[in-house]
Amino acid sequence: MNKQILPEAYFDSLSIAHKLDNFLDGFEQREIHLFAYFSAILFHYAGNPVSDWKYKFVIGSDKYPHSRELNDAIERNIKNGYFEDTENFMIITGRGTDEFYKFRRQVRNKKREEFIDAACSTSVLIPYKETIKALLNDPNLIKASKLKNQDWIEFSNVKLKEITKELGAPADELLLPAISWIDYLLKNELKED
Repeated sequence: MNKQILPEAYFDSLSIAHKLDNFLDGFEQREIHLFAYFSAILFHYAGNPVSDWKYKFVIGSDKYPHSRELNDAIERNIKNGYFEDTENFMIITGRGTDEFYKFRRQVRNKKREEFIDAACSTSVLIPYKETIKALLNDPNLIKASKLKNQDWIEFSNVKLKEITKELGAPADELLLPAISWIDYLLKNELKED
């Protein structure tokens, strides 16, 4: 029996994998979940209802956010030969890249692509390991982890809005808020150490 794959999760998995593979020459499955979570934060930051993201996240035992719908899409991509799972990391195949470009043209995916692009671009502008460290230090993830949250990780973007307001970031700009959030999380993490 084939699982029904959520179209938004399917596109997001391809888009994030394509970007991470271009930036890093490989990625971990859980990193797709983490950057999808960050994309959802930016989506909400831009004034969209959280429910419009279409899938939710829980905190995993590895302290990363995880989505069942996104995981199903990733597994389908592996099965279809769009992702290749090596011993240490995954890569997107040529067929996967073709699939991404095919779905990227769809109107409903163009808006999602803006948020995913901003989230993933931080890993180019800020060292990747620092970006991962910062995202895992997100107060919403830490809170969910402490509570052993098995429900939707609720997130607030109030602090992100405060930071970008101080910077005078344009409302339609996403990359500046994304980088500002990572920078804030890194500085906050350093204070706690």
